[in-house]
Amino acid sequence: MRHRKKRSKLGMKTSHRKASLRNMVRSLLKYQRIELSTARAKEVRRIAERMITLSKNDTVLARRQAYVVLEDRDIISKLFKEIAPLFAKRTSGYTRIIPIGFRRGDGATMCILELTERKIIEKLPKKAKGKKEEIKSEASAAEAKGQAEEKKEGQKKEAHTHEPKIKTISKAKPTLDEEKRAEKARSEDKKLADKKGFMKNIRGLFRKRGDF
Repeated sequence: MRHRKKRSKLGMKTSHRKASLRNMVRSLLKYQRIELSTARAKEVRRIAERMITLSKNDTVLARRQAYVVLEDRDIISKLFKEIAPLFAKRTSGYTRIIPIGFRRGDGATMCILELTERKIIEKLPKKAKGKKEEIKSEASAAEAKGQAEEKKEGQKKEAHTHEPKIKTISKAKPTLDEEKRAEKARSEDKKLADKKGFMKNIRGLFRKRGDF
């Protein structure tokens, strides 16, 4: 007979209810603390405590019985290796329900379901890790930039050493004063040339007369 075996159906069909409870038990064993409604917490607590009791006797049969409910090998290994040793000295009271108020919308009573013995793992905040990575990336980028600049400077120096030195001549137009000076110099050169020719002619004449 089913005396005193009534359980809450949580407004779900049997398959939906079993799948939901299975997922919530997995989350509780994975994160060791979850937030949910009080009605669901009571049902999840019943299954979770039975799983912890099974995990105290680490045998193949116990693992198979746990797998029927959880259906997750990673969660089962964590249950038997990490969670079970925490409750070695306890015979009951593996979980606790902490009420936190009412849910906004439908007014359902909410609570926190957690393990009484938890393994707390301290983790660095993600922002600090992100800052360290950013600093490292900036430093590496600065180093790469400096190396690239040094290579460019070396290439420029080599190009200067190999290139022949060519003098550039300015092609600026001469001024009026320079043109006048150039004309005077030309006229004086012509006069000197004419004088030299005249003296040659005179010498020639004297030579002819001496011959007679």
